[in-house]
Amino acid sequence: CEGTAITLSATGGTSYIWDNNVSNGVPFLPPVGALMYNVIGTNANGCVNTDQTNVTVNPLPIVDAGPDTEICDGVELLLSGSGADSYAWDNGVVDGVSFVPSVGIWTYVVIGTDVNGCINNDQIEVEVLPNPIVSAIDAAICEGEGVTLTGQGASSYVWTQSVIDGVQFFPAQSDDYIVTGFDLNGCTAQATASVTVYPTPNANFNVSNLSLTTTNSSTGFKNLTTGAVSYVWNFGDGSLNSNEFEPTHEFPYDQSGEYEIILTAYSNFGCPAVEIKYVHVFQDYSIYVPNAFTPDGNGVNEIFKPIMEGFDEDEFTMYIFNRWGDLVFETHNMGTGWDGTFAKQDFMVEDGVYIWKIVAGLIDSPDSKIFVGHVTILR
Repeated sequence: CEGTAITLSATGGTSYIWDNNVSNGVPFLPPVGALMYNVIGTNANGCVNTDQTNVTVNPLPIVDAGPDTEICDGVELLLSGSGADSYAWDNGVVDGVSFVPSVGIWTYVVIGTDVNGCINNDQIEVEVLPNPIVSAIDAAICEGEGVTLTGQGASSYVWTQSVIDGVQFFPAQSDDYIVTGFDLNGCTAQATASVTVYPTPNANFNVSNLSLTTTNSSTGFKNLTTGAVSYVWNFGDGSLNSNEFEPTHEFPYDQSGEYEIILTAYSNFGCPAVEIKYVHVFQDYSIYVPNAFTPDGNGVNEIFKPIMEGFDEDEFTMYIFNRWGDLVFETHNMGTGWDGTFAKQDFMVEDGVYIWKIVAGLIDSPDSKIFVGHVTILR
């Protein structure tokens, strides 16, 4: 084989001369190929004779272990030599059989042998890169809330179930999500984040008394909530909140209107649910109408005017009729009374009984009321 020293030694004479610069009995490295070597031998009598020998030098195989490479920890490596007929690797490697090297920089040497028994070798350097240490944080949310999952320890991340790293999503139920992290070398590792979705309560309530007025402004509340352990009631009138299960509340007696009732119910995991309903407190009304007055100029009881509460001043009309049905007075001003004159003329009506009629609208209500009665003028 190429690179192997040989020795040519002739016999039968006392001295020998070889061609191709070969010295008898001295090792040399013949070139690759088939070459004939001639020798001239001389004996002690000076007689000369010749001989020859053929030497074939086979070239060494060009063994290739493959290009140097980088792989990630945990990836199988398969080494296969080429350029020879059989191969022997160091470090326990078997040619063409995959194995998993540990993290580090490794040099593997392969020895290749061809059919002529000629041997050559090559080596390959393999760097095994560590995988990133990927982590993810578990999360707990309430039903209907969003959650954002973010991987850590790598350069980019891919999540299962179409989750996008760092982007909020809204899971309907508890589940595990797996993230694969990639570092700049393309090495990967995985982590799992568990998302727990706690159920929210079903908040509901009824108002016990829907017919509230400024003189009867108190009502209770029937709590129909399920799945909750604590409650916050906001009555919409500026009063303090209540944490009772079924509170009773008195709304302002001097202010009619609509109030927003907000019930916030919390589960044992702190998940809230809200129910909103409305309570209307109507203005109570009252009317007092005198049955007689004396417009005689003495300054006492000179004007006939009803006393009214809870009525809309913009929706008011009062009529005064005589016994024959003639209209003797009309006003649309709640603050204006009848002074006993005929249709606001200069002369007074006669003493006697007159019929009054009042049509008035209620405050904070589309309803109106009609009142009819009698009043007597006395002088």
